[in-house]
Amino acid sequence: MKLLLIEWIDASVIGDQWTELEEARETANSKIETCLSVGWLVDECRQGTPYHTVYLAMTDGRDVVGPQIEIPVGTIISRREIDGFSMG
Repeated sequence: MKLLLIEWIDASVIGDQWTELEEARETANSKIETCLSVGWLVDECRQGTPYHTVYLAMTDGRDVVGPQIEIPVGTIISRREIDGFSMG
């Protein structure tokens, strides 16, 4: 498996109450925060358009893998392989 570093945009819930439309527009135009995830590439799955995902495992135990994360490809800003690491 390849070790990847992926920068992606996480979905979020903004606000928990009624908001003035202008305030909501300001929030919608604010800077988007991104996430960084590092993990072993288990698979890339196309479950049906547009549900193309990258599936990473945090730990590679050879025959078993540790906690996993599934990231929709449409949310990925950048991805790169971390050289010098390869498993299984």
